[in-house]
Amino acid sequence: LIPKTPLLMKNFSKIALLAIAALSFNAVSAQTTTNLNVNLSSLYSIEVTNPTVTIQMNNASYFTAGNTTGALSNHLKVSATGGYQVSVVAGTDLTSPGGDVISVGTVTVAATEGTYSGASGSTDPGTDAEFPSTAPALSTSVPAVVIESTSGDLRGFNVEYKIPAESAPAY
Repeated sequence: LIPKTPLLMKNFSKIALLAIAALSFNAVSAQTTTNLNVNLSSLYSIEVTNPTVTIQMNNASYFTAGNTTGALSNHLKVSATGGYQVSVVAGTDLTSPGGDVISVGTVTVAATEGTYSGASGSTDPGTDAEFPSTAPALSTSVPAVVIESTSGDLRGFNVEYKIPAESAPAY
């Protein structure tokens, strides 16, 4: 009789190869975890969308009632990762081509919440921005706070420049 050892060895080899292949497959499909850290630095940016603003004083009633630019939509755009404050200060008083000077303090400036500027499809988280209860007058020396926030923002702010009735006679 001839022993059947070669057949047993052949089957054993096939089983061993199958086991090695199964172990290899498990090693390739194993899952691992990776920690990703993204460090953001503080970011603060402000953009004035229209740097030239005009208040018309071309109607007789404006010299007693005053006039306004109306709300300039998203006139200021703020991007901030933390609390911020927006202040305004005028470079000079108002002057005419004839050399007349009118104090810039006759003009007030007020801001209101504008449009969220986040990525398309993102949800507006709202803002905690606060605005003075009375619109501050401009000054050439003392910055006037028009927006203040304790958290970040990514939005526009509407701004209105106004010559109130009590200041209109100066014109």
